[in-house]
Amino acid sequence: MSDLSRVMSNREYDTFLKERKAEAFKRCDPIVKEFVECTRNRFLSVAWACRQQNRNIMSDESLAKAEKEYLDRTRPGSKGF
Repeated sequence: MSDLSRVMSNREYDTFLKERKAEAFKRCDPIVKEFVECTRNRFLSVAWACRQQNRNIMSDESLAKAEKEYLDRTRPGSKGF
């Protein structure tokens, strides 16, 4: 079983998502711009023509890792999973 101190309340989770969204917009802007440029003037060929740019977007920091870091930062006394 997981430690109950590691579960986020709804308010904490909302705050977490807002912070992550703002950080992601700043960090991922160049990656997303690259994808958007690739998709210009394409319709069906986007799926294979922009595959690498899509992978770059999807391989960005995982939500689970970010969630753990947030809990570690906001709840200093809590232990890992």
